[in-house]
Amino acid sequence: MKLRFNREELADALTAVCSVASVRTPKEILKCVRLEAKADVLLLSATDLELGVRSAVTQVEVEKPGDTLVIADTLSRIVRECSDEILTFETEGNNLHVRGMGSHFKIVTQSPADFPPIASLEGEPDFSIEADVLRRLIEWTVFAAARESTRYAINGVLWERTDKGLTLAATDGRRLAVSRAKLSEGKPGKTPQVIVPTKALLLFSRLPGDGESVAVKMMPNQVLLKFGRSTISSSLIEGHFPKYQDVIPQDLERSVLLNTMEFLSALKRAALLTNEESKGVRLAFSDGNLTLTSRAPEQGEAEISLPVNYKGEPMDIGFNPVFLTDVLRVAQSDEVTFAFKEPNRPGVIRLSDDFVHVVMPVSLSSA
Repeated sequence: MKLRFNREELADALTAVCSVASVRTPKEILKCVRLEAKADVLLLSATDLELGVRSAVTQVEVEKPGDTLVIADTLSRIVRECSDEILTFETEGNNLHVRGMGSHFKIVTQSPADFPPIASLEGEPDFSIEADVLRRLIEWTVFAAARESTRYAINGVLWERTDKGLTLAATDGRRLAVSRAKLSEGKPGKTPQVIVPTKALLLFSRLPGDGESVAVKMMPNQVLLKFGRSTISSSLIEGHFPKYQDVIPQDLERSVLLNTMEFLSALKRAALLTNEESKGVRLAFSDGNLTLTSRAPEQGEAEISLPVNYKGEPMDIGFNPVFLTDVLRVAQSDEVTFAFKEPNRPGVIRLSDDFVHVVMPVSLSSA
C-alpha cells in the first residue's frame, strides 16, 4: 500500500473513527483502525463489536492499493501533530511508514484479515432523512437518555417509524424528551420501533455530512446509517421502552411563553446555590413575574426575578435546574412555552408539535 493524502481531511475522519476503537480492552485488534487504499479513496474502519463505522477520505492519490491495521490512537496523534498539508502512507512488511516534510514515523501493523467485519447497507433503505434534520432530532433527545440504568431499555433512544414520520424519544425516569420529523421517502417496514444506543447517535453527530441525505435501515437486531462518505452500524438495545405517550400530560391549565436565553440565564444563576441535598430551584409564578429561588445549607440563598407574560393564580413549583437547562441549551428557538398544572405534577416545555420535554417536579422543601 502506498498513497498520498490531505492530512487535515484524514485527521477529521480519524477523530470520529477513533471514538469507536476501544482504548481499554484486552483485545488488541479492537484498538485498531483498518486502512484500505483503493482507487482514489482511503477507507477507515473501526469497531468495538457493538458499534462499527466506516469513513472514506477522498483527497488521496493511491499509487499502490492495499490494506493494513494499526493502533487507532497512535495513528491519530501522529496525523494531528504533523503540520504538513500532504502526508504519505507506505506499508513495508509489518510496518506502516508515515512521512511528511522532515518527519518519518514507523508504526507496527497487524493483519487486516483478523479484523472483525463491519456491516454495510445493501439494497434499498427503509427510509431517508436529511442529515441536519436527524442531527436536530438527536440533539433534542439524547441528553435525556438514562446512563447506566438497571432498566437497560432506557439507556438508549427509541426510534419509532409511522406513516406520519420518525419520532425519537428518550427518558431517564425523571424526564422525557420527544422529537418528531416528517419523512419524504420510505414506508413503515417490519421493524417500526428500535432502541438505538446513545454512543451510536453521538458518533453520527460528530461525523461530517450536513446537507447530506441519510439512508436508514432498521433491522430486528441492528440499525444502519449511510450518509456522505460514512456508514455507521450499531447493535440495538433489547427490552421494552416505556409507553412515552402516556407520560405527556394533556390537561395542563397554566402556560407561559418564556424567552429562552433569559430563562436559561436565570436558571444557571439560581443553580449556583444548590447542592446534593438541595438540588431544586423554586419557580414562583405571579401576574407578570417569575421569581426563581434556591438555597444551600451553609452556603446561602439566591433570588432571581424575570418579567413574564404570566396571568392567573400564583403558583410555586420546584424542579431540578439541570433538567431544565439541558433542554434550553438545545432548544434552537428564541422562545419556549412552559406549561404546568400543580406543584406535584410534571411540567412541560414545548417548542412546537415537533418537540416536547416533560420534567418531573421536586419537593418544594428542597427547592
